[in-house]
Formats: sequence, C-alpha cells, structure tokens
Amino acid sequence: MYRVNLLNSAKKDLKRLDRKFQQKTVFTLHLLEKNPFLGDKMSGIFEGWYRVKIPPLRIVYTPDTKNKIVWIRAVGSRSKVYK
Repeated sequence: MYRVNLLNSAKKDLKRLDRKFQQKTVFTLHLLEKNPFLGDKMSGIFEGWYRVKIPPLRIVYTPDTKNKIVWIRAVGSRSKVYK
C-alpha cells in the first residue's frame, strides 16, 4: 500500500474546494493509496506525472514506486491545474 502526500500548494487547493468536491477528492486519494497507477499518464512537459479526472476537477500526481509514496502536486479545475 502506498502513502499519499500532498504538497503545500495541493493542500491549499483542497481546502479551497467546495465540500462536495472535497469529499470526492479525498475518496479518490484513498483509491490512489491502493493503486497509484489509477490515473492517465501525462506527456510533454508533464511526462512521468499522472492525472485523475473528477469532473470538473483534476488531481495531478507523481507516484514514487521506490519509496511507495504518491506525491499530489495539484488539485483543482482543469484551467488552473496545468499552469
């Protein structure tokens, strides 16, 4: 089982979300503990990163298989996450 760690910016993003979306996001984070490759691989400048879609939100993360950690990089709407 993997451990999920949120970067400080991702914690702030999560706190800003509406309660309904916070619950969905936390549920998805628990799923990532069991399967860190649940999301889609990203390409281009985000190569090596993954994303999970929770319409209209995205969770962008990086799995670290060596240390069994999933680093959550950003949580938010599509227009803000990729900037």
